[in-house]
Amino acid sequence: MSIKELLRRSTQNNIYEVTVSMSRRSERILSELTEELRTKLQDISAQEDLTHRGDPELQQQLQAELQQWVELYRSLPKPTLIALWEKLHETPPES
Repeated sequence: MSIKELLRRSTQNNIYEVTVSMSRRSERILSELTEELRTKLQDISAQEDLTHRGDPELQQQLQAELQQWVELYRSLPKPTLIALWEKLHETPPES
């Protein structure tokens, strides 16, 4: 999709405003992802604290779950690309 098409479909009709809105969306996406990961890590940490003296098998499961979440987080596209994809695939305004 060309920049011209992106501007035509945008309500802002200004490349700088489109860029700023995508940047702000990217920052919100990053914040949401970070908070989600932080919450999950706290949950896993709390479970680990409860089982610290317990079953080694359960500790291994928690470590595997932690590793899975970290790998999932690392494999996500960058927030800027997510914001760009959202902008490119938003429904155009009615004319």
